[in-house]
Amino acid sequence: MRLVKMFLFVLLGLFAVITIIGLFIPSSVKISRGIIVSADSSKVYKELSDVKNWNKWLPWITADSGAIVQLSPVTNEPGSYFRWKGMKINSAGTITLQSINQNEILLLHELKDMNKAEGGFRIRSTGANNNVTEVLWYMEYKLKWYPWERFFGIFTDRIIGSAFDKGLEQFKTYIEQADVNSNASASITMEN
Repeated sequence: MRLVKMFLFVLLGLFAVITIIGLFIPSSVKISRGIIVSADSSKVYKELSDVKNWNKWLPWITADSGAIVQLSPVTNEPGSYFRWKGMKINSAGTITLQSINQNEILLLHELKDMNKAEGGFRIRSTGANNNVTEVLWYMEYKLKWYPWERFFGIFTDRIIGSAFDKGLEQFKTYIEQADVNSNASASITMEN
């Protein structure tokens, strides 16, 4: 009986120490990734503000070709959402447009096994002729007081940040390729 009491005392002490250490870990994680895109900022804004275009570059969809996607009836105004459930990889979530303006699109991220998180896209023209655009994808993930969640928060930036990096690279490729194709077809039309 004494051994059981000692074991419970040690277990309780360990839990208390881990909880106290967890309280010193920040209660939110800010994740942000950016990329420079060779495209007009109005085109970038148009693509990001309409959820029907997201299946071409959203990392959780491009990594799982069998993912089931559901879009809101209206896709380009506040309240519009992009929902998916992965079939090959274990991912699911909903991203909802909260507000939209030319420089920033606010989002609500609801990713599987994670708390809701606010974030969005910031769009800034950096080129002399508005032909280069900086895109920043960010999210603030709030953690609960549970020690295991606080410790998980240490790795959240690495996990979600890598998905943001992949998504932005795919977005850059998609938007720049679409820009090249539209310029090529415009020059063919002008030659005829």
